[in-house]
Amino acid sequence: MIIFSQVVLGLQLPFAIVPLVMFTADRTKMASLVAPRWMTLLAGAIAAILIVLNIKVVIDLLSS
Repeated sequence: MIIFSQVVLGLQLPFAIVPLVMFTADRTKMASLVAPRWMTLLAGAIAAILIVLNIKVVIDLLSS
């Protein structure tokens, strides 16, 4: 049960990360507190890796 809950939490993580990255990169909303370009790119790359890994988990669970 604990493993299942961790998988579910891991699948929900991109739904929180992607809007957060987009929000902190938006200069109209954040004004002078906008995240630097390198940080936005790094966070986007990490979010993309998490999404790819989540897709792999789902495919592995469905194929087994």
